[in-house]
Amino acid sequence: MQTNYSKYRGKCKKLCEEAIRKDPTLKLVRGYYSDPIWNKKEQHWWTERENGELYDPSAKQFPSAGHGTYLEFDGWVECEQCGKKIEEDKIVMAGSYPCCSQLCALRLVGLK
Repeated sequence: MQTNYSKYRGKCKKLCEEAIRKDPTLKLVRGYYSDPIWNKKEQHWWTERENGELYDPSAKQFPSAGHGTYLEFDGWVECEQCGKKIEEDKIVMAGSYPCCSQLCALRLVGLK
């Protein structure tokens, strides 16, 4: 039996784009979802109606099923090594982890 986690996980942007094709008044939103059951913040995509109401077609991937906190991405990322806030277009990636500099990227993987 397929779980909601496996059915919806990793498909949030695709499902939002499908919803927008059906209802062009929806706006695509990129950000984070904080699930109170998992007690962690996850990168996520959802849609928003013109009146500000959220519609999340993949909310069921989370244990709280959309009853957590949605936070729109503001363009800033936290360095995985030192915690410094940096603009997204200035990040240095260490695998799938954003870093503020090459030095932090090297430190993150144990090379400095």
